[in-house]
Amino acid sequence: MKKHTYCCQNTLQYYLDHIIPVPDDFNVNPNCLCGMTKEAFIDGLKSLTEIVQSLYLDMIQDPKGYGLLLVEDIDYGKYNPKAASSGQSAYRLVSTLHTMVRFGTLSGDGITVDRKLFTETCKKLKMYSISNSNMIFSKLCDFGFIIQNFNGKTLDKNSDTFTILYPDDNNIIPALFGYMANTPLRKHAIFSLNYFLAIPQEEWPEDLHQTIFSAYLSSSDQEFYAGINKHLMSQGLIVGNSDDYSSISFRVEYLLTLKATSRLVACLTNNKKLRILLRLRNIDAYTQYLETVPESVKSLVRTQSTCRNCQENCAMLNTWTFQGITYEACAYQQYFEISSYDVSDVGYYNEIITREIAAAKNKKKGSRTTLVEK
Repeated sequence: MKKHTYCCQNTLQYYLDHIIPVPDDFNVNPNCLCGMTKEAFIDGLKSLTEIVQSLYLDMIQDPKGYGLLLVEDIDYGKYNPKAASSGQSAYRLVSTLHTMVRFGTLSGDGITVDRKLFTETCKKLKMYSISNSNMIFSKLCDFGFIIQNFNGKTLDKNSDTFTILYPDDNNIIPALFGYMANTPLRKHAIFSLNYFLAIPQEEWPEDLHQTIFSAYLSSSDQEFYAGINKHLMSQGLIVGNSDDYSSISFRVEYLLTLKATSRLVACLTNNKKLRILLRLRNIDAYTQYLETVPESVKSLVRTQSTCRNCQENCAMLNTWTFQGITYEACAYQQYFEISSYDVSDVGYYNEIITREIAAAKNKKKGSRTTLVEK
């Protein structure tokens, strides 16, 4: 992912990189159609996705023009609330569209919005807050939208409603309304307008996460990932979280159990390249096996880090000893990154995962052992 100056720019780049082209045909949730034909909805979503791509590019170039919070994206050493707020300010475009739909009605080719409910809600959305909606409106107008009762700077306070239209394409507004009305903001795939959110959830294929993620990978990385994925599935793990499909196209999660207190996860985060990190908490249970693996695989556990939150007094300190050297790291924050995606090493990593799972299951009830790839 291209690195920019501000946190908000990098968040925008992330969502921009994860926009998936809308296919010519897929089974649309009837609730999304709003009286449209399936073909018209798909055409409208395609056009809307292209507009959002263009807006994201413009936001990256001119974040100040959209009222985004400008905080430099540097390593602060620990959680920085201002940096987090800057990243969250990138949500404002989609949050604005979503909130207009939430308090609007579809009438013809426009969405008529209750002005008072819209403006009051914009201040209460917490991490999705919209503090500069007028600046977003102005930019939407630059990209072909028309907002009635908006003078280019502010909404008309004497009017109870305002209406958004897109006169150059009659399919865009109904598609926008149908898509946003059926997707909550907490599903982060909405910020990339992922078309799978418009498919009835009960019709999603079981390997949806893997299929979308794999589509980004090179042929060699696909083979490596396929070997890891097949093994994880053979372990009886649950893919994804049944209550939250926000991870579509961003990562694949494998859960040992849906209970947070005994959760084992393997995430695969797509950043245009395959990158796998594992959160291992029971290395001492299989160091004897690690002695037998190639040096490239051994490097996986020869790493340590300090806790960014606790510093010297980490409440979740994890220690392990390998080849006479004792390592320590925060069990919550430490990630072990696979450095080489050689297909011939898949079997070694799968065995490590198997032994980690077994050790996690043998721990006393209530412990948290996690395998994470991010």
